[in-house]
Amino acid sequence: MQLIRELDNVPPDLKGGVLSVGVFDGVHVGHQKVLGRAVERAHELDTAAVVFTFHPHPLAVLRPDDAPPLIQTFGRKLELMREIGVAGVVWPRDSVAVLKMSPETFVQEVVCEGLAAGAVVEGADFRFGAAGAGDRKRLSELAAACGFEAEFVADVEVDGRRVSSTRIRRLIREGRVAEAARCLGRPYAYVGTVVEGRHRGARLGYPTVNVEAPRFLMPAEGVYAGWARVRGGRYRSAVSVGRTPTFETDQPVTVEAFLLDFDGELYGEQAAIEFVEYLRPQKTFADAEALKARMAADCERVRGVLG
Repeated sequence: MQLIRELDNVPPDLKGGVLSVGVFDGVHVGHQKVLGRAVERAHELDTAAVVFTFHPHPLAVLRPDDAPPLIQTFGRKLELMREIGVAGVVWPRDSVAVLKMSPETFVQEVVCEGLAAGAVVEGADFRFGAAGAGDRKRLSELAAACGFEAEFVADVEVDGRRVSSTRIRRLIREGRVAEAARCLGRPYAYVGTVVEGRHRGARLGYPTVNVEAPRFLMPAEGVYAGWARVRGGRYRSAVSVGRTPTFETDQPVTVEAFLLDFDGELYGEQAAIEFVEYLRPQKTFADAEALKARMAADCERVRGVLG
């Protein structure tokens, strides 16, 4: 898959293709349906599927205080697009200029001149142009005038409700990670750096990795069954999100994972903590021994959940 930063540098094999435009924040199951249809239509037309996307989120550029936290890395977004079959991704270097274009200018300069798209495939609620002024109806009108196809893919529902990045963020904030995973098509992964903690887990016989990811969405406080991806491996983990209430309550919320089948230090490593199932809320225990007994029980539950 090719990554292009400038419209002037789009290679010939990506011009005349099937285009999808969007942030694709999370590449959730709804996004996957749109991108999958773009790839399918590209095969039908014997051309390439191309995505025009933004990173960081447009709000991070236009209104930083309103920008949502990450639910995936940009690298993971590209990986997922490649797995779906996207041939090229255009990631504009000057996103501000693009975000300020009117719907008409965007279609003329990006869709028609820059990419010479033969077809555009989008979701049912697609908006484009400055302040989201362009909608499905306007894109259809511009497509007819400019000579490309415009196709819109119906929403995807999970558990009877429309999937959206907003819904996924709310579910993660509420600790409903299993439902969020059904919307994403995979577990939510909190990706950051392993830092040194206070070694309380180690003193109890359960050494944890503390992961810092300041730009990522923090799940609700509690204990979870999950996986830790680090150093090319994937390890069952009991994951705690909270403030260690047995010892102190005035510290910041942290994400700590006890890797059930791993022994060693990981300071400075990149780790992805995948949240599979919420197990219980945080609790204050009478003493360290009571906490240790509960941690042992949590680990058994993790093995039961993950197999």
